[in-house]
Amino acid sequence: MKIIVLDRIEERHPNISKADAAAVWASAVASMPGLDKGDPRRYVGIGFDRKGREIEIVAVRKDIDTWVVIHSQTPAQTDIKRKLGFIGGRR
Repeated sequence: MKIIVLDRIEERHPNISKADAAAVWASAVASMPGLDKGDPRRYVGIGFDRKGREIEIVAVRKDIDTWVVIHSQTPAQTDIKRKLGFIGGRR
């Protein structure tokens, strides 16, 4: 799997490197098709970086083997954690 991370990840969140964002997407604990925007290629996921930080990632499937990470933040939003089953409520 090839993962491309946009430069804006580090520009907007200097505490998250492109390498960390790629690693988190590659090993996401949970992910699902995007919750908004209506784009079936857009997925949201949560994973942990090598420092143990919880990171929310949004990636778009470019083709069968390629993902483009377009958003990353830490910590993950409460709504996303709930929808992915990390905290109470339904998935």
